[in-house]
Amino acid sequence: MHRFYLLFCLFVTAPLWAEHATQKVPAQLHISTPVWPGFTNADGSGAYAELFQWIYAEQQVTLVWHFSNFGRAINLVQQGKHHLVPGLSAHSSASQRHALLLSAQPFDFDFIVAIYNPEHLAAPDLSTLRQHRLAWDLAYDLHLLLGLPEKGYEVVSMQQGLELVKNGRVDIYLAEKSELLQYLQGETPIKLQPLRYQELLRDAIYLAFADNEAGKAFKTIWDQRFSELQKTGQLKTFYRRYPQLTLPALP
Repeated sequence: MHRFYLLFCLFVTAPLWAEHATQKVPAQLHISTPVWPGFTNADGSGAYAELFQWIYAEQQVTLVWHFSNFGRAINLVQQGKHHLVPGLSAHSSASQRHALLLSAQPFDFDFIVAIYNPEHLAAPDLSTLRQHRLAWDLAYDLHLLLGLPEKGYEVVSMQQGLELVKNGRVDIYLAEKSELLQYLQGETPIKLQPLRYQELLRDAIYLAFADNEAGKAFKTIWDQRFSELQKTGQLKTFYRRYPQLTLPALP
């Protein structure tokens, strides 16, 4: 009887062992992202870099950075070539969400601002946006977040967006507030004048993982660890060190 019981346990638990083996976390976490100064710097530093390193420290995972524009960063994760891309909104288009798994909860907020020339335009608000010529960064899909009927002109850099407003090519360039401030305070400080910015709204953002075994394993670790650290208050302490980050409230 005991021998039968042991054999039964062996057959029942074997699939569980096999499943656990397939969930083994890779030694390297490949992150696909634009260079966002202060968040994901080109040298692998920044607020997001420190947060990701902390979350995955127990697994001794090495972060490997792959920098590109946002659209390409998303595509590379959708294709399974990299494991995660940060910065997706819940309002992202279906094409952006395809083959991606969002983190269980947001890990930061974007504060969307409208940058305009006060000599030509009054301070805009959400109700007046559709009356103007708009631009924003490539692949940001802000028309979905802002309830606009179509995309604005997509630019490849913040510099291009600001120049379009200064030259009167567009009326408003929409950007993320922290990114704008980091850009203006960079190694070669740039003046915003004569332009100004008006804050419009805040948007919760998520990590997006590849929809494959490795992506699912990294997502499971992230969701569990992020929730644990938030409940213990350790995340709140971490976020205080980085004023460009905003910690979402507990669900």
